[in-house]
Amino acid sequence: MNNTERTSFFSFLPFLTLITFASFLNIMARIIFPPMTPFICEEMNLCHADIGNLFFILSVGFAITLFGSQFLSSRISHKMTVIFSLLSTGFALVITSYAESFQFFRLSLFLVGLCSGFFIPSAVAMLREGVATQHLGKAFGIFATAQSVAFILSPIIVRSIIGVYSWKEILNGFGLISSIISVILFFLFKQGNEKGEPITIAFVRSVFSWPSFWILLILLCLANGLNIGIYNMAPDYFQRHNLLDKDAVHQLIVIARVLSFGTAIVAGVVADRFGLKRSMVLSLVFCGALTSLMGAMNPSSSLALFTLQSPVAACLMPLIHFAIATIVPPEKNSTIVSLIAPFGFLMGAGVVPQLLGFLGDFNLYAQGFVLFVMASIFCGAIFNLSRVYKHVEFSQVKSLES
Repeated sequence: MNNTERTSFFSFLPFLTLITFASFLNIMARIIFPPMTPFICEEMNLCHADIGNLFFILSVGFAITLFGSQFLSSRISHKMTVIFSLLSTGFALVITSYAESFQFFRLSLFLVGLCSGFFIPSAVAMLREGVATQHLGKAFGIFATAQSVAFILSPIIVRSIIGVYSWKEILNGFGLISSIISVILFFLFKQGNEKGEPITIAFVRSVFSWPSFWILLILLCLANGLNIGIYNMAPDYFQRHNLLDKDAVHQLIVIARVLSFGTAIVAGVVADRFGLKRSMVLSLVFCGALTSLMGAMNPSSSLALFTLQSPVAACLMPLIHFAIATIVPPEKNSTIVSLIAPFGFLMGAGVVPQLLGFLGDFNLYAQGFVLFVMASIFCGAIFNLSRVYKHVEFSQVKSLES
């Protein structure tokens, strides 16, 4: 739905609510693990690098099917791809709950990543298909709130029931509930009956020649690292350095993500009003500065800065998704996401935690924060240059003409 007529945004809210809830289930399957890492570490006797490796393995599986999702959606439609992803991810969580060894746990997490990776390209395609162009910024802002809600609820759920149920029983229960809800969503979704376009060599060759593709790929890596990568490792960082106990870690994450709930929507509104360039540069530089200070300041200050960093980091994802969705025509939407998202997620949410965990074993966690963020601020400044941003703007205009 990409006509130029002014359509009320409220008419799209029922669909946005459903697709955002589906995204919430998909994200919860992957981020329910960080709040449980203290308990998993204790039971399996893991070190910093082991924890980072778990997130890396999950990210590898996720990246593989992100890329391969087009081969599925081109055969069974975007709607069925979304439902399949939610259903199979629920079953994968159930399997993970039976892990007794570290190696089996790693393999199970890889399976969770594989199953959940099918979701995003088809969900983004459904979103672009179901919402008018003039409201896409706000739509992606609402869609991104699923991540903040999942970040808020996962530590609350874990903290509330970990004394009654083990982490394995929590995974088992959530997996079953997620699978059941996915069946219900099958009957509620009305959009997404279109099939995706398969990835062709010609399209890949063409996209790889676009400067806009490589610019947004770098920004996506940074956004995932600042958002998911820092979130995944912050609980381990604060607890292992005796800054917080397990309960306080959960409280900190909840506070940080409650503050981020509205910022994703605000970012979408600002992007619709003032443009992508200004919104992206301000978010990248400000978030990078806060993350860098987390590593440079004293422990008590780093805790306070984390509660400020998360809301700003939450702004980045809707802006990146908005940019990616608008550099190609709507029918190519899921295809471009399948190409760009695997690299971005693998680097930002897989490699970054792995490197931070490795540095943490040498007591260099804080320095890792600073080095990573220096790159983020530098890229934000480069993106602000007109001769760089013009490539993204050109692709957006060309996509509207197609």
